[in-house]
Amino acid sequence: MITTKKIFMQLLASIALISAPAFAHHSTSAFDTDKVIKLEGTVTQFRWTNPHASFKVDGHPSSGPDGLWTVEMTAPNSLLLQGWKRNSIQPGDKVVVYVNPLKNAVQLNDGSEGSLYVGIVLADGSKLGETDGKGSGYSK
Repeated sequence: MITTKKIFMQLLASIALISAPAFAHHSTSAFDTDKVIKLEGTVTQFRWTNPHASFKVDGHPSSGPDGLWTVEMTAPNSLLLQGWKRNSIQPGDKVVVYVNPLKNAVQLNDGSEGSLYVGIVLADGSKLGETDGKGSGYSK
């Protein structure tokens, strides 16, 4: 005889199996989350896509090479909870971005330096994320 408890347990097991790929997501171990770089520059691209939003900034960092930086973010749903909108930044915007750099600085395929989003001061002066020069990406 099938009981309500058995059906419930089978349902829970099914949900666990379906959601297992979400737990296999990559970590932030490639980034130096103990180091924050301040990057002043111009947004050249903004991608509001899953599984990670990202943007590119051409600018001058507090350390590291001048030039193009790719900033990886979390998922758009998480960013919405932090105050982001799909139009928070646009190509051409002047911004100040706080990022965690890659532990082993390498140029990405497009010639940019890779980094992890910590915070940003937008063109209008408003702030999102950690903009005090501390913190690590995905810490919220």
